[in-house]
Amino acid sequence: MKAIVKAFAEATPQFYDLDPLNIVWHGHYPRFLELGRCALMEKIGYGYGEMASSGYVWPFIDYRMRYARPMRLNTPVRIIAGIVEWESILRIAYTIEDVASGKRMMRAQSSQVALHIESNEMQWQAPQILLDKLAPFLPPAS
Repeated sequence: MKAIVKAFAEATPQFYDLDPLNIVWHGHYPRFLELGRCALMEKIGYGYGEMASSGYVWPFIDYRMRYARPMRLNTPVRIIAGIVEWESILRIAYTIEDVASGKRMMRAQSSQVALHIESNEMQWQAPQILLDKLAPFLPPAS
């Protein structure tokens, strides 16, 4: 994952996450990914509260998931989330891996766009607030 900034979160699937086959139900995977996304946005100082204060919400416009291995009950996983695109779309790449073995459980990618709260208009360029939050993580201009 070539990300300008990454964050990590850990979680342990519980009984209520399982399907009848005793593996984590596929519909619960976005909940685990959200833990990584929230850690990432907090790391750059632009969590839900800061987003709302800045006048923007960021709805998802695309979500892609590719499963490699099932997550299982009481088996801790690490969620890695990284920003890979930010100029017009906020694209985040994710990996979920087994904490003990390091084996990949899945990869995913989400895309979000800025939506101005008052006008309800989609922004075709990233708002300056996001660029400012990402500036410390960008490589110096040459």
